[in-house]
Amino acid sequence: MTLAQKSFERDLQEIQEELIMMGGMVEKAISTSILALKDLNARLAKEVIRYDKTIDEQELKIEDLCIKYIALQQPKATDLRFITSAMKINNELERMGDYAESIARQALFLSSKPPLKPLVNIPLMSERVQAMVKDCLTAFLKKDQALAHDVIHWDHAVDELQTRIYKNLLGDMIRDPNAIERASSLLLVSTRLERIADQATNVCEDVIYLVTGVTVRHRDKLKLDESS
Repeated sequence: MTLAQKSFERDLQEIQEELIMMGGMVEKAISTSILALKDLNARLAKEVIRYDKTIDEQELKIEDLCIKYIALQQPKATDLRFITSAMKINNELERMGDYAESIARQALFLSSKPPLKPLVNIPLMSERVQAMVKDCLTAFLKKDQALAHDVIHWDHAVDELQTRIYKNLLGDMIRDPNAIERASSLLLVSTRLERIADQATNVCEDVIYLVTGVTVRHRDKLKLDESS
């Protein structure tokens, strides 16, 4: 291997390591925001809100590394596929961080209110979503196409939980107008968790593209269009 090739490999390894670090930061933000919600802990909620700036800075760092690699290294097709996937995954992770911050803001709001009711479905939903985030990062690290497909499949279970939570909270609002504000806040939390699951699904679609070169995003929609 030439010195130039070694330099290419080091740059790609650095991008991957920074992405894995970004993933860990996002996992921390999500888990802390959910803990803040469960415990109605304003301190933890504020910690997540402040931490979002650090996640944003990490996103910019990774983006800069990718752009420099493209500009300076003139990557071959397989390396270019890695870089484009890395840039997409970087953006998906940053969006997850934004949603974690949004959950933390709702936790901060709810911390000043009496509890609406014991939380059951939202913690269950958060566990499934956090597992999806963890596994989408593992799929990227190990280039595990099978695991990526599994995560994509799990998104349906999260959508079903979101529907159940919506119906329950809507019932609470109908029965008690005083619950509307708090129920609306919890509904927003469930919506944000559902969006994090969508981002994890997008990451896995990027992993499949990285491994196979095949684009699976929007495939179901395209099939519907072709059959109509």
